Amino acid sequence: MLNEDQLIINFADHITTVLTIEELRSISQALFKIGLPQAWPLSEQPGFATAGIRFGNLNLELCTVDRRFNKLNDWLTFEPVDLDNLSQELALRGIEHDPFDAVVIHGQPIYTRVGLPSLAEGQTALQLCHTFYPTRTTGPIAPKNQAGISYVSTIKLGMTDRSKQTMEKLLSPKQFVNSVDFEQGPGLLISPAAQLQVKGFIVVTDNSEQAVDTLVEAGMTRLDAHMVQIGSLKIEISD
Repeated sequence: MLNEDQLIINFADHITTVLTIEELRSISQALFKIGLPQAWPLSEQPGFATAGIRFGNLNLELCTVDRRFNKLNDWLTFEPVDLDNLSQELALRGIEHDPFDAVVIHGQPIYTRVGLPSLAEGQTALQLCHTFYPTRTTGPIAPKNQAGISYVSTIKLGMTDRSKQTMEKLLSPKQFVNSVDFEQGPGLLISPAAQLQVKGFIVVTDNSEQAVDTLVEAGMTRLDAHMVQIGSLKIEISD
């Protein structure tokens, strides 16, 4: 039986940014080389390429898209609690969703993605996706790596009033506040914005200076002593 006391979102699974194919190949290889695990290996298909890097408790997806069909720069993906009843649960809360996009390769289910039109604005989208492929290959703390990355503490979102209304329904019965925690994975830090935006995330490290230097060597852009950028995402480095 469906009811509004049931959570829809389990945790934030991955955050995505779009790169050129050359950047995707070189940066993903460099991040794997410094000891960050593969959430999934580099995969290149016509019109789309992707690699997943595990930052302890969050996957960073680097991808290349065909700009004729996909205008997004970044998106945030949540793992749903129950895929089987998800459509009914969304309807119960008055949240419109796209058709379920089930990807199966050689008879093996890989993922089922569900787009949410009211959480897609401009070049950013929030979506739900159940992943069958084992992308969570480590525990909540990253294994030893040259950047000294431990885990992601916070995902930073900018939200319009419209997107906040949908997010409040999506999080129910969890209370919608500016700071939202989950039982596993990073929490959300939500601030007002003129347009929905995945601003980036905060990474906890053993040594922030070493982490910044290592990530810049891997191909990210240094913004200041405690922040780098990859694609549209800003990564804040914290000790």
